[in-house]
Amino acid sequence: MISKLKLNKRSRSKLSQILLMTHSSLYYKVFTILFLVFSVTVLLLTYHLEKNIEVKHIDMVKNELVSIASIAAVTINGDAVEKLQNPEQQISDEYNSLQEQFRRMIEANSNIQDIYIMRKGENNNELYFVVNGNPAGIVEFNEAYSIENAPDMLSGFTKPSADREFTTDKWGVTLSGYAPVRNSQGQVVAIVGIDFDANHIKSGIYQRREFMITYSVMSMLIMLIISMVLAKRIVSRINKLKMTIENTLEKDYGIYLGIESHDEIQILASRVNNLIKRVTKEREKLFMSVITALINTLELRDAYTHGHSAEVADIVKDIMMELDLDANNRFNITFAAVLHDIGKIGISDTILNKPGRLTEEEFNLIKEHPTLGAKILEAIPALQQIKEIVKHHHERYDGGGYPDRIKGLDIELGARVIAVADSFQAMISDRPYRSGMTQAAAMQELERNKGTQFDPEIVDIFLRICKNKEYKSA
Repeated sequence: MISKLKLNKRSRSKLSQILLMTHSSLYYKVFTILFLVFSVTVLLLTYHLEKNIEVKHIDMVKNELVSIASIAAVTINGDAVEKLQNPEQQISDEYNSLQEQFRRMIEANSNIQDIYIMRKGENNNELYFVVNGNPAGIVEFNEAYSIENAPDMLSGFTKPSADREFTTDKWGVTLSGYAPVRNSQGQVVAIVGIDFDANHIKSGIYQRREFMITYSVMSMLIMLIISMVLAKRIVSRINKLKMTIENTLEKDYGIYLGIESHDEIQILASRVNNLIKRVTKEREKLFMSVITALINTLELRDAYTHGHSAEVADIVKDIMMELDLDANNRFNITFAAVLHDIGKIGISDTILNKPGRLTEEEFNLIKEHPTLGAKILEAIPALQQIKEIVKHHHERYDGGGYPDRIKGLDIELGARVIAVADSFQAMISDRPYRSGMTQAAAMQELERNKGTQFDPEIVDIFLRICKNKEYKSA
């Protein structure tokens, strides 16, 4: 049975007010939900990036301390140190030479707060100062130092090492590195210690944190605008229905409210499902845009790789057009291409922007970025499917890559595709220490390395694409 209700003028006015209130309320609800979802995503990503940056920064400082201490230990005459037993020897040439050497090192490296040599006493709980290089922090010859203040110091008698945590003593809060000093017979006679001031170390962390906060705020503002626009688009569809009803009311047409059958509910459910699909597609597109914006923001740290991720993603899309993949796989692989270098956020600016070729140690640090990128994505549930692709995009087809040295088809398809796109884009791009190759030369390199570095099938597909398309460098 059809239940009918004809609205008078007063009822029509009241219904218009309700529709207007519903429109306004829905807009703010949709806007609030979208803004909260996007904001929480940005904040979570920023938080995990910042925490990884802090850990990586301190680890790099520790590595620097160990390196400086190791170099200093090699240059110290262990036999001379072994002979320094009495305070009167502080005026000896050997003592003055060591002290002058330390002072020059302090002057050459502004990060160094102090350099000193210490030897063990009869009691393993105490060490004794032999030589101190900081004029502002002079200590007495053979002054005792309790190992409780820096328990990791004893490990320096065995191998180069660093404090696991910041230490506090009467000279302040420091992070230190140590290395054994050996005599001509190879026996350890003392350790050399290098102190970095904690405030100086933390200032670098705070600067990076301010950088991340600034771009998080910028991202939040972008999310605010995008949420407003998207909410308006969603609600505008409902607003069209409201306008239709209002026009009908103005013309005094009869409005009948009722349910004839279940067909109307089925149609409504179908339309809601269509709307959900549309909103989902918009959200995926928006999420991709947000992550791309964050990647572009991160790439501002490295002037020589700006735009690299976007260009790699475009090449990956071209390759996937030739592969028989479903929409979900295409989306995940494209997303992984955009994020493949996100782990470089944990690499020092001095290494990323180094104008010359990297040392072996610096290159080993760069090689950690796939693992670091996977760790960053591991904390975000929505990105679990692309984590392994990001982690393995530097694996080689013959098993000689990194970080896990897997090979062949054991490497994810997405990682094999990105490996080709990443290498090709890097070859045609200019770097501080070389000019980019021509596309033809880069194609020859891919051909030469297929089956060893690259999946031969992927290379063949891409080389066919390159014959009809010219790619630009980042």
